Amino acid sequence: MTSAQNAAFAAANGGHSPSEISTLVGSIFLILVFMWAAWLVARTLAAFMKGNAREMDFVWVGLRVSALITIAIWWVNA
Repeated sequence: MTSAQNAAFAAANGGHSPSEISTLVGSIFLILVFMWAAWLVARTLAAFMKGNAREMDFVWVGLRVSALITIAIWWVNA
């Protein structure tokens, strides 16, 4: 972006630069991903305690959560 475009963007967003807004959006996205991952693990643990899940379910949940968090962090840092 040119300096004029950056100035216009900052003026329209209360003085925040595009990089600050990008950091905010990425942070909110990562918070939501981590909250979803915690919910998924808690749900699987609750099902395991009730006898509705096996040990292998933990492996699949762990793989899904690990892959999603890795991709999300890569996407935010890109």
